[in-house]
Amino acid sequence: MISVKAGAARARSVCRVLAALAVSACIAAAPQQAQAQKRSAMLVFAQEAPPPTLDPYFSSSIATRNIAMHIFEQLVTRGESNQVIPELAESWKVSPDGLTYTFKIRSGVKFHNGKELTAADVKASFERYRRMALARVTLATVASMAAADPHTFVLTLAKPEPIFLEELSAFVVPIAILPAEQADREGGKIDLIGTGPLQFVEWVPDSHIRLKRFDGYKPDPRAKGNDGFGGHKNVWFDTVDFKLVKEPGARVAGLESGQLQIIEDLPPESAKRLAGNRNVVIYDLKNFWLHGAWVNHSRPPTNDLKVRRAMQLALDMEEIMEISADGAYGLQPGLQYPGNPYYVTDGKEFYNAKDPKKAAALLKEAGYKGEELVIITNSSYQSMYKAAQIVAEQLKAVGFKVRVDVFDWATAMKRRADKDAWNLWFTGQGSGPSVGPFSAMKDVVSPQKNQVIADAEIDKLYADMVSGATFEARKASFARFQSRVYNQVLFLKFGDLYRKQAARANIKGFAPYRIPRLWNVWDEAAR
Repeated sequence: MISVKAGAARARSVCRVLAALAVSACIAAAPQQAQAQKRSAMLVFAQEAPPPTLDPYFSSSIATRNIAMHIFEQLVTRGESNQVIPELAESWKVSPDGLTYTFKIRSGVKFHNGKELTAADVKASFERYRRMALARVTLATVASMAAADPHTFVLTLAKPEPIFLEELSAFVVPIAILPAEQADREGGKIDLIGTGPLQFVEWVPDSHIRLKRFDGYKPDPRAKGNDGFGGHKNVWFDTVDFKLVKEPGARVAGLESGQLQIIEDLPPESAKRLAGNRNVVIYDLKNFWLHGAWVNHSRPPTNDLKVRRAMQLALDMEEIMEISADGAYGLQPGLQYPGNPYYVTDGKEFYNAKDPKKAAALLKEAGYKGEELVIITNSSYQSMYKAAQIVAEQLKAVGFKVRVDVFDWATAMKRRADKDAWNLWFTGQGSGPSVGPFSAMKDVVSPQKNQVIADAEIDKLYADMVSGATFEARKASFARFQSRVYNQVLFLKFGDLYRKQAARANIKGFAPYRIPRLWNVWDEAAR
């Protein structure tokens, strides 16, 4: 961890403001191990925020993926080392010209309603995704798709795309396979029917989302234990509750009492206190997300590049991360994590420049006349909430007039869709850096464009990258992309947030991952 304490006086000042405003190595549970265990009644997993939707095509939120990835599956997915692996696909082949992808689909796979999966369902799902999903740009190069027979799905591209399989297997906005009957449903209006090991039971707002074991699930016979989002999946609980527990103290108390079996976020201070508790196991999950904020290029005053640059210069990322992440963080400029093949530092001259005097001068030069800058944050993720308060104070210090609007996570997500409602929207970019640069780019590429206004140069860089014939060419395009993100201030990166997770000691087989996997997990106390 790269972490140096922020200035004591400034930190105390910010903390007073906060007080005033407070309102992986593969750990494979081998099937033969798990089969020695008995099924248990219920597993309770506590997460911080409610999902805005469980329709996987319409959310890039981790709160959605935590749950949806247990209900739905993809044609191909990512393995433990981020490689492309089959999930519902038995196999695939690519034509010599790189234009035709032929997938053989596993036989005997059933949906939760009892219907057997066929290529027609895969085709209908891909058509719905291309028509309306947030990341529909993934399928922009697809010229045609066909169900050649019940177990053969064929995609034909208009031009070769060397990273096409990487795109199909990404899980930021996954291409989940639905029954064909759902293909015409509007966003958020689908029946939650997938092929995953757990099926939907109920969603009680502000309480829990309950899933149950799908007795008709057919584990992949080729795999042994966990392998990313693929592998051999066995569920050893009759029901799994995703309990919505916003307050960190309540999550910790529930873990200690045994009411909660796994929690997705353990505050660092609580981790120190629980280190000697034999009833609790603590897990480290480094590089959980890029802590930052999207910048709206449509709404004044952030429609002015000089104003956006003034914001960049005003911010002290070390202070923001030290307080908002409770010291569990790293500082580095990359939009990919160090160690990723696409890791570059282009644009680093704009990262953590922290020059308030220059920021104030640039704000004056821009002709800023005190227009209100609106920050949207949420009360569900405390690191985002705290970061917003700190950023607001740092911006006020150089002359900005700032308002902070606080919502629950689901409402904040909906609020983001109103381009006239905000200037900065606080978030954590997790799966993009985890999956790779192609997914990371979609956030600013049309039609998603989280900065609201399309950036023609960014769109071109994306097209160059996905069509690059060599790794070197694709990496060079990504370096130019990252430089443009910083140069135009599309995203304000604060730092890399680390995370601790925890489980009761009797819960075995749990392995921290980008999204929790509650298959191949069992209760050792069940006899």
